[in-house]
Amino acid sequence: MPRMTAFLMTCLALFPLAAAAGDSERGRDLAWQYRCMTCHGVEGRTNDPRYPRLAGQKPAYIIERLAYFQAEIEPFNEMNGHARPLTEDMKRDLAAYFSEQRL
Repeated sequence: MPRMTAFLMTCLALFPLAAAAGDSERGRDLAWQYRCMTCHGVEGRTNDPRYPRLAGQKPAYIIERLAYFQAEIEPFNEMNGHARPLTEDMKRDLAAYFSEQRL
């Protein structure tokens, strides 16, 4: 239960951040640096049903999901390790990049 509370508090704290625009060019560089494309496809479009498409998603959704993985609500989820080192700015930048990609 403490993890869920921490996650909810993180999400509530992120709503103002979701409105702050990230830098999509930095987000593109981060997407390659952190190998997002390996699973989510180039520009966030994948045909693999195991991984969600990130292209065209609302920035708030991407930021919230990254916070979810950082909070490690699902132990042993592979995304936990990928999200762990991301700063708030990095999450906004990734969200800006993927949200601007066409579906």
